[in-house]
Amino acid sequence: MENILVVLEKTDNNYAAYIPELEGCVATGSNIQEVKNSLEEAVSFHLDGLRESGTEIPDVFQKDFNFNYRMDMESFFEWFQGVLTKAGISKLTGMNQSLVSQYANGFKKPGKKQIERIQNAIHAFGQELQQVQFL
Repeated sequence: MENILVVLEKTDNNYAAYIPELEGCVATGSNIQEVKNSLEEAVSFHLDGLRESGTEIPDVFQKDFNFNYRMDMESFFEWFQGVLTKAGISKLTGMNQSLVSQYANGFKKPGKKQIERIQNAIHAFGQELQQVQFL
């Protein structure tokens, strides 16, 4: 099964998604779930159009595939605002809250190591949450 990179971005009024390997195929939505649903429809429509016009379809779309969603730091913080705070991310990562805030607001772009640090901390937190059992 092929993994297809899908880039999710926050726009002024909604979210957008596009697939770098499928030029011209984009989707929008008012939230991430809506844009994911729209993208699935857009890909199907786009591939049908390529078939009808006789245009070559990229090899990765000839087999079964999954979407692998990625988003930038600003979009992540926008989506999870009120749930995951900058202070909380700072605590999870051990990073300076001011730096986390600069990443969240787009004033600075994190390097690869910082992205991994934040991502690993969030994933570890998610695993901890999955272990919680209420009485």
